[in-house]
Amino acid sequence: MAVPLLQTSTVRVHGAICFSYMNPRRQVWELRSSSSQAFPCRTRPGHFGCMKAYCPNSSSVASLAKISVRAHLEASEGPLKSNDTKFQQQHQLHDFIIPKFIPPFSHKRNPLEEEANRAAQQWYHHYFSSTLIPETFYKIKNASCQTIPRSFYKIKNVNFQTIPVSVHSTAKLSHLEWAFEFYMFLFSIDDVVGHKTRSSSLEDLEEFFLELMVVIISSFPKDYLLKENLTKHFDDEIDHKLIKDFAEKVLARAMQHSKTDFDEHKVSPVCAAFSNLWSRATSEMPKEWNRRYAQIIQQSMLSQFLEARNLFLKKNPSISTYMSQRNEFGYMNAALGIIDYVDDIFLPNTVYYNSTMQRLLQATGDVACWHNDIYSFQKELMNGEMSNLVIIIGKEKGSSYNKAAEIVNQMVLDKLEEIHYAIADLRIQTQSNNEITASQRVATEQYIMGCTRFISSTHEFHSQSSRFQV
Repeated sequence: MAVPLLQTSTVRVHGAICFSYMNPRRQVWELRSSSSQAFPCRTRPGHFGCMKAYCPNSSSVASLAKISVRAHLEASEGPLKSNDTKFQQQHQLHDFIIPKFIPPFSHKRNPLEEEANRAAQQWYHHYFSSTLIPETFYKIKNASCQTIPRSFYKIKNVNFQTIPVSVHSTAKLSHLEWAFEFYMFLFSIDDVVGHKTRSSSLEDLEEFFLELMVVIISSFPKDYLLKENLTKHFDDEIDHKLIKDFAEKVLARAMQHSKTDFDEHKVSPVCAAFSNLWSRATSEMPKEWNRRYAQIIQQSMLSQFLEARNLFLKKNPSISTYMSQRNEFGYMNAALGIIDYVDDIFLPNTVYYNSTMQRLLQATGDVACWHNDIYSFQKELMNGEMSNLVIIIGKEKGSSYNKAAEIVNQMVLDKLEEIHYAIADLRIQTQSNNEITASQRVATEQYIMGCTRFISSTHEFHSQSSRFQV
């Protein structure tokens, strides 16, 4: 049954038109002067301003990051200089206070949660149990299949189910199961990469991502964008050499590989699980979505490879570099991009890559990632992992970690304001544009609601999960 689009009402605040997309009586988010906001030019109602891929310029993102953090620091009482001693770091860690945050959106849980979770646990056990993975898998003979960390087997206890069961609250059982399994995969790959950066070699890390790349590339061996992404991702001379060699290995192996001859016992458990998820989704979805999602998840994996490599080499990113890459290695676009498959809709590229839709997706990912960095700060600082926005701001700007967390929290609030505007613009555009079909309007609304539920459910996950406890 088609989901009716919610009515939009407008009010005027300080001469600017604001949209209360749920209820005219709902609080209107007042425009702040914060320079962390950079709204693209508003398009005329009913007119799509961009039908091409929306790819933010990395340099502009970097500039925006610097301006945003500087503005929030200047607005505060002034940065607290840190001597960065071990004692002071432990003191700040002990006294760290998570800023208060209440998401402006709500969510409900899919009533099929229990059944889906039970089936997903069986799937997880199949790919990550010792019965499937013989002892030989742990030998250095196959570097990508070295010891799996204990945290690998604790995924079922971190309350991850809150996210898929809320974002996909109306999904049918088989697709909800897939969503549960997909999130298990995402947490598993994060745990394995973290383990490898601490205890394995750079070659082992490369082999791990190489297997995953082969699954994607072998599905579309003639897709020039997938090949191009392999070689353009890194930006310095060392990275160019690394990624060039990496790309050549991926393409060579992909040419020898096909879906029909894939053997899950010859690759790492994570790769076997990903191949299973990949084949099930792409067999049901149109080719346009398959290609698009291949590019989306490839970009996330390459970004995570770069982040893991920097952690391995103890290269600490700057604020601008981190913020321009955080959404990608956090798999935000990959998590939101499955809405089509899980919820039985299809958003064509002309709508998905519309600039307003991309504003919404980017801002949603920013909120979830930055919020995650606040809650994971203590654990990551204790583990010596510097890839965290609170840590980076605190160190680069010389502020206390509490002050840095307040800055990040304010940046989250600014992004939420941007999300409200993007939603209002998107609804006006889709309702007024005669080229948009009824099914595409429903799909757009599903994405909008998916983004709002993603924000509220990730907040619940971050604040309640044992994954972030120290």
